Amino acid sequence: MKKYVLSIVLLVAALLCVSCEKADFGEPEDGGTGGFVDTADDEDGADGDNGGWYGGEDGVDEDLVYLGDTVNVETFVANTIYGQVWVKGYIVGAATGANGKRRYEFGPDFNYDTAILIADSPGEDDKNNTVPICLTTCSSDLRAMLNLVEHPENKGKFIRVYGVRETYLNLPGIKHIDGYELSDDFFAE
Repeated sequence: MKKYVLSIVLLVAALLCVSCEKADFGEPEDGGTGGFVDTADDEDGADGDNGGWYGGEDGVDEDLVYLGDTVNVETFVANTIYGQVWVKGYIVGAATGANGKRRYEFGPDFNYDTAILIADSPGEDDKNNTVPICLTTCSSDLRAMLNLVEHPENKGKFIRVYGVRETYLNLPGIKHIDGYELSDDFFAE
């Protein structure tokens, strides 16, 4: 009986050691990039080496956005990003999609508390250069802290928001905030 138990233990241990090798799943079936986005400027998405997947001396391509990276508004708007990323920018306005009408406001008097707009420049007033951040799907405390109706002093503050890039208010935006950092002291990099 001891030999039988010992044989099973050794067999299980051997199987565990064999399964520790890194799995190669190949290309994603949906044609996506598996958590990456290629931000290369070429029309075909290639950056001159092998389609934007690897590059540089250390094998890291500077044109890729990795899952969890921080990107500016321009990069967020211009590229398809799979997975969660941080998007950084200045709070420049508010927006709403109430009653099926999308409205965006950049002025000093704010009427909409359902979304904020962030941009790379604190003086931006073109909705196409902004990222709308939904405040209705987050906690009521977070919505109360960030909306410009109750806190117009938040306009011009620098914020980083963590979430998945989705279409929101007919623009690339974030519908569900999974994390954020708000500060007067951030420096845009």
